[in-house]
Amino acid sequence: MHPIFNSPLRFSGLILVWLLLATGISWVMSQAGDLPFNDSFILFAPPYFLSLIFILPVYYVCRGLPLNETSTLMLVASHGLTLLVILSLWSMLGTSYSSWLAGVTDSERWSVYYGSTSLLNYGLIGLQLSLLVLLHYLYFALDKARQLEKEALHQKLLVSQAELQTLRATAHPHFLFNSLNTLANVTLKDADKAHRLCHLLADFLRYSVAYNKQETVTLRDELEHIQNYLGIERERFGERLHTEFCTEDDVLDVELPPLILFPVVENAIKHGIDSLIEGGTVTITARKNGANLLIKVSNPVDELGQKARGTGHGLASLEQRLKNRYGERARIQREKAQGSFAVSLYLPIERPDSMKSTEAKESHLA
Repeated sequence: MHPIFNSPLRFSGLILVWLLLATGISWVMSQAGDLPFNDSFILFAPPYFLSLIFILPVYYVCRGLPLNETSTLMLVASHGLTLLVILSLWSMLGTSYSSWLAGVTDSERWSVYYGSTSLLNYGLIGLQLSLLVLLHYLYFALDKARQLEKEALHQKLLVSQAELQTLRATAHPHFLFNSLNTLANVTLKDADKAHRLCHLLADFLRYSVAYNKQETVTLRDELEHIQNYLGIERERFGERLHTEFCTEDDVLDVELPPLILFPVVENAIKHGIDSLIEGGTVTITARKNGANLLIKVSNPVDELGQKARGTGHGLASLEQRLKNRYGERARIQREKAQGSFAVSLYLPIERPDSMKSTEAKESHLA
């Protein structure tokens, strides 16, 4: 089916435009043939309006002859043959209609008027067909561009999901190995502590499963997940690990991709706290920074320790995920100072739809 019929509004618009076109051609014919406009409108408007039935099917001819897959000779021959068929059908329609008018009014002037303007009519029909052919090819080109853009976005989403699955697959086994070793040691010494550690581990894993297929979560959810992770790591590091959270309340409902903080905090533990005999403090800050959400994770490092160097793979994967999700609107900034290292995430602020609606209502009432 022609796409124009998929929308009643577009179809109505086409009818209106074609009616205006038929009226305009009737005026041209009245000037060219020295006819009264009323007579010209009666004679030419109906055939030109009905010519839409002959011309619209050119859509299927254009669809069957893509520009990039069809030779020039084939295009010219096919559309030339289509023009001849349409001209023949329109000529039969016009001749029959003018003869009918002559019979009804008992006047041969209709047939004479029609015959005297035949060449001009054929030229106008050819012009209409050429214009519609160009419009159809333009439509196919735009439609193909939209499809390619849609496929590109779909591929980007698949890449992001694959990267997220890779993150889960690489982070969790390593983390679980350390956690289970810690749990095994704690079980022998303190049953209550082991029970609490099991709950923290269960909550940590539950988050990963629950948000497995969600595109976004809130910063509040991410911070709770990080709290569970840090709670488990405290059992492993003891007094060597301290944490500090500095978050503004008005950013807790900002949406961001799931598991966005885990690789940053894990990096701070693995290449920061674990490299220091005395340990240190991991500080997590979240606040507004203009139109962005700024999340900063800082930790001490051992300047001479080999672990402080790391591979940077986790942060590089995170940077790619952010680029796929936000494009150039998000960025990661690394800051290296004497004895410390910090990673800052700049993310566009996005809030849940429900909150947006509430804020809109409040603004309207104000």
